[in-house]
Amino acid sequence: MEKFFNCSGACVPSKHYMVEVEPKFPGLQGLVAQERYFIIHAPRQTGKTTIVNQFVEHLNRQEKYVALYVNVESGQALRNQVERVNNLVIAAIELSAKVYLPKAYRPSEACFKIRSMEHGLSTFLTEWCLELPKPLVLFIDEIDALIGDSLISILRQLRDGYNKRPKAFPHSLCLIGLRDIRDYRIYSDSTKRYVVGGSAFNIKEESVRIQNFTPDQVHDLYQQHTDATGQAFAKGTVQYLFEQTNGQPWLVNALGRELCFAKKAVPRDQTITQIHVDEAIERLILRRDVHLDQLADKLTEPRVAKIIEGILVGQEGDVLEEEINEHQQYLTDLGLIRLGPQGLQIANPIYQEIIPRELTAYQQNVLGQNPIWFVTDTGKLDIQKVIDRYIEFYKEHSEMITTRKTYSEAAHHLLFMAWLQRITNGGGRIRREYAAGLKRLDLCIEFAEERFAFELKLSSRQVLKEGRKQLSQYLHRLNLPSGWLLIFHRGEAKDWDQIGRREHLTEAGKHIEVIWL
Repeated sequence: MEKFFNCSGACVPSKHYMVEVEPKFPGLQGLVAQERYFIIHAPRQTGKTTIVNQFVEHLNRQEKYVALYVNVESGQALRNQVERVNNLVIAAIELSAKVYLPKAYRPSEACFKIRSMEHGLSTFLTEWCLELPKPLVLFIDEIDALIGDSLISILRQLRDGYNKRPKAFPHSLCLIGLRDIRDYRIYSDSTKRYVVGGSAFNIKEESVRIQNFTPDQVHDLYQQHTDATGQAFAKGTVQYLFEQTNGQPWLVNALGRELCFAKKAVPRDQTITQIHVDEAIERLILRRDVHLDQLADKLTEPRVAKIIEGILVGQEGDVLEEEINEHQQYLTDLGLIRLGPQGLQIANPIYQEIIPRELTAYQQNVLGQNPIWFVTDTGKLDIQKVIDRYIEFYKEHSEMITTRKTYSEAAHHLLFMAWLQRITNGGGRIRREYAAGLKRLDLCIEFAEERFAFELKLSSRQVLKEGRKQLSQYLHRLNLPSGWLLIFHRGEAKDWDQIGRREHLTEAGKHIEVIWL
């Protein structure tokens, strides 16, 4: 069977194209050798399970340790049922041992005899480690699936047994999840208070974050396909693919699958180009595979909305500083945002495209505009008609701005983007640039080999001075002679005669049409 790009579950070297994992082992190897308890964390579908499984195999091949991987995600449904979660974790360890370890290393019946609600896991691990002829190295995945008192119970038992290692407790132990355990705030029903994860597991030596693929790793991954099939990538295409994904492992593999193995894959006798990549990205966005669907679902969380809205409008929202830091760390751990050269921004251009589309999906469907109405007989986009009709629409339907409950500060931006997306779905695309601190959102419509540049800003005292300068710089980068500066009024409009007012200005040799909305 030929290898392919894997987008679900752990990768298997004999079946899937894979990046080189071995360089990641030396750091982990040192933690294990020093009897450390540590954390591995990263966003979903970034290769945590693949790396850990290969490391477990690596350790077992050395024949110095008994290494075992176990997944406890099923404990999430039991929530605060401490005793049942303890039993579930023990059962998960038993099953993994039965599947992956030789019979001589599996826990005996004696390990299961002594149980208590508070010390079930601790007692089990002690009994098992006393039986084993070699030190135990245990990897517990999806630890953050556990909730409340059940999670506190597991963490405290691991902490309490720490001093008995390596003879009567795991020699080394790794917890695997989305976030660093120091960022957990666990609510205890029994004590009616929050417990910080770091205090419940203060034996953590180090947190290892799985990073995105590097440009070289992405190149090597796609080169494996070229070597296996002979299908080439045009010069610069793989680098472009890296830039669009920022090396996010699921996106890299999903695009590989879409380009090389899906129904609309590029035929093997054709070279894959940037145009093919753009088409594959669009199919992924429209299809909303599970990974992208989970991303969209996160946008409804209040703490996610606070940060994303600030990035969309180019400024921080009205949030306390400690809350901002906590929210930012949460979104970073989820893989939604990163600190880039322009400040806080969406993690990669594909997510950057998905987020405003997802937030405007409903508006797009109720706008009642046929894209054909805005295309001329020659197939070009009538951009002035697009703008004129939007002003008319906004005056008639301003309640779509004023009644929005979430992302209200970005409501103007989102409605205008919904309008453009609805129209460009007829054969164009929108490229967006936005980041917290920019105080603007830049858009470039590409349609029938023409480009139209817009800058969106919220009203302020310096908005016209700042906006014309920023837009002229954007136009210089795009090598365009003119563009549109849309300035949105904060709150409900008071003078409807001024809505849609226009000014024509020149800045640094660029023609700018200012529209007040």
